[in-house]
Amino acid sequence: MHIRTLVEDDIDQIMELSLGPVDPAWSKKALEGVLKGIVEGAYLASVGLDEATGQVIAYAVASYVSDQGDVQNILVDQSFRGRGLGRQLLQALTDDLVAQGAEAVFLEVRSSNDVAVKLYQSIGFVCIQKRRDYYPGVDGVREDAWVFSLACL
Repeated sequence: MHIRTLVEDDIDQIMELSLGPVDPAWSKKALEGVLKGIVEGAYLASVGLDEATGQVIAYAVASYVSDQGDVQNILVDQSFRGRGLGRQLLQALTDDLVAQGAEAVFLEVRSSNDVAVKLYQSIGFVCIQKRRDYYPGVDGVREDAWVFSLACL
């Protein structure tokens, strides 16, 4: 996978990514707002491109202010999962946040998302808080969010 900064032409491809049942679907308008935030120095966003086709197969978005970064979303197309692409993308995004001066990076995740939780923990993120009934559930039952932090000093 080749990783580069999000550009406007990527947005339509992102809208076509295959999502799982609880994956967050960002709107085109929200992604256009991220592009504006990149220009204003408030967001970082990267896309992962399939080496063979050049198509967008993953993306990650983070906001940052002062010495703090916040991973807003990281998503790999369902057909490309399990290959370490999420790890590559998250590591690149974290490195970029540190380059912008982040001393800590935060993110939140559904408590049931075992794959993501294991990924975050393997990189060094630590769960610091639980938000009860934060996410709407697929079956109508709300789900807890876990807040993770990574010290980057």
